Amino acid sequence: MIDVHSHVLPFIDDGAKDMATSIEMLKIAEGEGIKYIFATPHYIENEGYNEKLKNNEILEQVNIELKKENIDIEIILGNEVYISPNIIELIEKEEVSLLGDSNYLLIELPMAQIPIYLEDIIYELKLKGIIPIIAHPERYREVKNDPNILKKYIELGAFAQLNLGSLMGDYGDDIERTAKILLEHNMIHFLGTDAHSRTRRPPRAKDAIKVLEAIISKEKINDLIEINPMRIINNEEFEAGDVTQYKEKKGILNFLKEKFKK
Repeated sequence: MIDVHSHVLPFIDDGAKDMATSIEMLKIAEGEGIKYIFATPHYIENEGYNEKLKNNEILEQVNIELKKENIDIEIILGNEVYISPNIIELIEKEEVSLLGDSNYLLIELPMAQIPIYLEDIIYELKLKGIIPIIAHPERYREVKNDPNILKKYIELGAFAQLNLGSLMGDYGDDIERTAKILLEHNMIHFLGTDAHSRTRRPPRAKDAIKVLEAIISKEKINDLIEINPMRIINNEEFEAGDVTQYKEKKGILNFLKEKFKK
């Protein structure tokens, strides 16, 4: 498996607090069958986060320890960039990292409200040849309320990455439900552990992949865990495919909600 979202680099954000934690996380990842892991530390503009050069230096230190521990996993540098109107400038100044040497960028949105300028950002990134990947859309309130919101952004040219923990109920029932809806309607293109430590959100994948087998085909699972992320590594473009409109099933609870809205 290829994990496109993790916080395994130490000393940077709310992920691995030190080198020992980083190495323990990577041992877990290796045991879960993860061969490549994108290290995507947070970057929030003007909040004092490391720039690309410093993160590369930390990655080099981690790679030295990996060799000592004989851990067979490759780390690829990126960032989880909190959306900003200045995101193009941040890329051009190399304050943030694209995913490896590719044209793909992992972006995070506010949990409560998606910025009205997201459409413009997707358009501007695409003009620059940069392909945005929306991190864990199943966790955003607006997407939970209406999964078709994500459909609009995919049709504009964005991709989406699902957290494996969402399928295990790690973030709550509503997020688990939304995750399954997005998968069933072809709105997810990549998977990630979003690992933060060896105990809180560890980089585990096997159990979540078993859950996936009850939702989508084996061929689609292979696309999500191998084929699509390898396209990032090889810097290859591809089409998102047709997205299915979500139609909410009308049950008694939905009926009552609609009745009391009137």
